[in-house]
Amino acid sequence: MKTHRTITYGLALLFAFGLVAGTSGRNAVATTATTFSGQATVVNGQVAGIPVKLVDTGPVDAGGGSLEASLLNYPLPAPAPDPLGGALAAEVLHAAVVAQGNHSRAEAAVASFTLSTPAGKVSADFLMARASATCNGNTATGAGTAEIVGLQAPGVGPVTVTGAANQHVPLVVGEIVLNEQLVDSGASASNGGITVNALHIKIPGVADVTVASAHADIACGLSGACANQDFITGGGFITTKSGSRANFAVAGGIKNGGFWGHLLYIDHGTPGARAKGTAVTGYTVLGPTTRQIDGQADASGMATSGHYTAVVTDGGEPGRGVDHFALTLPGYAQPDVTLDGGNIQLHCK
Repeated sequence: MKTHRTITYGLALLFAFGLVAGTSGRNAVATTATTFSGQATVVNGQVAGIPVKLVDTGPVDAGGGSLEASLLNYPLPAPAPDPLGGALAAEVLHAAVVAQGNHSRAEAAVASFTLSTPAGKVSADFLMARASATCNGNTATGAGTAEIVGLQAPGVGPVTVTGAANQHVPLVVGEIVLNEQLVDSGASASNGGITVNALHIKIPGVADVTVASAHADIACGLSGACANQDFITGGGFITTKSGSRANFAVAGGIKNGGFWGHLLYIDHGTPGARAKGTAVTGYTVLGPTTRQIDGQADASGMATSGHYTAVVTDGGEPGRGVDHFALTLPGYAQPDVTLDGGNIQLHCK
């Protein structure tokens, strides 16, 4: 389920559910350039006293830019160490930030997430958080969305997701916060940011972890153009041509004269139909909101290796039922279908 909450930062502090330390404190005026911040992280916090941070873009430059990070599976295959001893598992971990023109956008997504605790397991089929901060003239507005599918919690069982921001789910010990939305404490009419955590798991003495976290911030000034800075990002799940479920994450664009992005894909109904992109080799505009991304997929342990072509369409909001995904790999082809969940975002359209 998705929620969408728009905030005008001149009023945001009156309605904030929670505050975090501000990263801004900048006073944008019409003669200064717009500045940005943004970051996306899939898992961040501590489990049994052990710090954990998985798939983090790091902060975007104040002048704008694009960042991406991805991981096909966690834990990593042996002999890579797992400091959490199997307590956390996930697949198709995706994070991206694009800040340019008059907006900053961040997104983080993960599939098949499980956190095992002494009290039981917290699990979800799919989690995605998206945050955006936009300048309309000299006025900053922010929006946050979270999509949470198949959430289960110990002592609760299947969790009903209301779609409200900051939904609290009590556990026997601790709680889970769904669609946690935090407004930057330094927000003003022309300067503000928002952080969205799809899940915040808080179990005293056991775990304090955010899952699928996106932060976007902007200080309005003179906005630059988006010409020659075309990017598309997204993640979600589809029903394949054989009726199975596939999880994916994708990013593509042109950055500093080179190609940018990644691909993650797992078809749970077709053995070996899994891919992790190692390089983007082409990016083509096929229509107003459709992009083709070409690249190379990791051959390590995958039947479908070599060149890939992904074609994605941002059909509108929310992405379910209107955004499109298609993929071709050696010996495997998934024709164009609409998303069952998740979102494709074309930036600077």
